[in-house]
Amino acid sequence: MLAPHVSSRSSVRARAAFACALACALASVVTSIPSAHGQSLGSGLASGEPVAPPAFLEQGLFKVNLTDFVFGKYSMSYEGAVGTWASAELTLTGVGMTSTDHTYSVAQPLIYAWDSYYPNLPADMEITMSGWEVRAAARKYAAVDIGLPNAFFYASAFASLGATVLTGDEHIHPLPAGMDTVVWAPGALLDEVDHTLDVQTFGLGFTLGFQYVTENGLGVDGFLGPMFRGVHQTYLMEGYSPSEARSIVRQRMQQNYWLAPGPAEHYYGNNGPWFSAGLRVTLAI
Repeated sequence: MLAPHVSSRSSVRARAAFACALACALASVVTSIPSAHGQSLGSGLASGEPVAPPAFLEQGLFKVNLTDFVFGKYSMSYEGAVGTWASAELTLTGVGMTSTDHTYSVAQPLIYAWDSYYPNLPADMEITMSGWEVRAAARKYAAVDIGLPNAFFYASAFASLGATVLTGDEHIHPLPAGMDTVVWAPGALLDEVDHTLDVQTFGLGFTLGFQYVTENGLGVDGFLGPMFRGVHQTYLMEGYSPSEARSIVRQRMQQNYWLAPGPAEHYYGNNGPWFSAGLRVTLAI
């Protein structure tokens, strides 16, 4: 059983304050971009005919992110107008997923020429994760003539903040009878790697996207763009320091298990450049 742990939140507060400040700056830049002002950016309306701004922004939009399901995330967004061609969007995400992976052996035996068998030490790793994420974005829209009404491209700046806890429960299968004298290779860890991983993240970035809303209020919203991601990980194992636990867990995961996309994002995520992408179903209210 893992010992209780209370991590320091001072670094998280500092990241949150920095993220909020930079998000406000990015939002002001995006919303100050000259809008289409009723002029199309496409060749189809090169004559300068007026184009109405996105009416669905005045109605407000609720959205569900379909791509988040792959990562064990469940997101709900709301977007509303803050200007004729500009909007603000808030996304709340819950994280919840349980996955199990199997490895044929967590250790390699010392094999001699006269050995007639090759013993394995199979194991299963069950990972449960739970957490949350908040994302705020500012958008600037522009009309492009592609033959669809209520179809608009946009540029967006966003900031995100989140925290997720992952619990790993490993079960090593018992050796068959007569194999309890196997000599394993030096450095083999024969103990079950039960652990907890506490992950805190923040992100800042830009996206370009396309949103189309039909007359009945249903629509799609797709986006893609670069971001900077900050990740702070704390590994915990009973009887080990956080640095020792980090080394043990990462070695086990990288060498023996093929993780599902959700847990992999948290175990292998690093500080630095990343990307943001998604496909949402929208509903105008």
